[in-house]
Amino acid sequence: VSWSLRQSTTEYVVDAFMKFWHQLTGFKLAFLAHGLLSIPAFYCIKVFQKQHSNDNGNAKLDNGKTNATAKKKDGAHVLEGLNLLVHNADALLFFFLVFVVGTSSGCIENFAYVRMKEMGGSGKEMGISRLVSAAAGAPMFWFSGPLTKMFGADRILIMSLISYVCRFFIYAFMRNPYQGLPAEALRGVTFAAFWSTGTVYAHKISPPGMGTTMLMFFNAMYGGLGQSLGAIIGGKLQSKFGTVKTFLYSGLFDLAFVVIFALYLSLRKDSSFRNPTPMMPKMKMVDGDEKDE
Repeated sequence: VSWSLRQSTTEYVVDAFMKFWHQLTGFKLAFLAHGLLSIPAFYCIKVFQKQHSNDNGNAKLDNGKTNATAKKKDGAHVLEGLNLLVHNADALLFFFLVFVVGTSSGCIENFAYVRMKEMGGSGKEMGISRLVSAAAGAPMFWFSGPLTKMFGADRILIMSLISYVCRFFIYAFMRNPYQGLPAEALRGVTFAAFWSTGTVYAHKISPPGMGTTMLMFFNAMYGGLGQSLGAIIGGKLQSKFGTVKTFLYSGLFDLAFVVIFALYLSLRKDSSFRNPTPMMPKMKMVDGDEKDE
């Protein structure tokens, strides 16, 4: 009796699984694969979190006083960082450049596949495009360091913006979905170089003890404000002028900014883009002693 019960239960489970498997088509299968691939990533995060907690086990906070002090110090760091930024032309231009790249990314990432669909593309072409982008970008994270040393942060950032100009124009003038593959390859290559170079540059210009604050500004200007605003502006342009003109106008704007940025670098020979150094508060003399402004 028990053997018959186990056999019938097994058959029921197998039949239910096969029915569930046959129903997984299209996006359902993609979401299932994403969920399964997230499990090892979640496990790694928990392991790193546990290791971090063990490393800081001897630095426990007493009665919440230290925690409150730490929060106040973090707030002071943010305000101090903003104060240093507004008084540093190179840093302001760098973060504005990050904002422009983020805006361009928000526009192109949300409407590139809309353009592909207009050209008759399906999920197959979109999947191939994303695969090309990932395959092109993965090696660049490895080689981005030597490339930054070879060309300098300023040239890498200029090339990143030029790549967006090319991508916008490729999408605007393409006549079939596969003509967008060069644009996807450019995305992988230049994003890896831009992200690595931008992160290193933001860290190098950070005042002592404010590396996290500068990286927070970097991520906020790109992923927070930049991409969000790019999606909104792209949506407004796309609904009013269409996808083609949206990409043309965006490409022309980025091209104009590339020219301005290149002129700035050519005129400012002592720019920190070539030799980044930490931002430091200016000193002023008070009764014969130097003090921070």
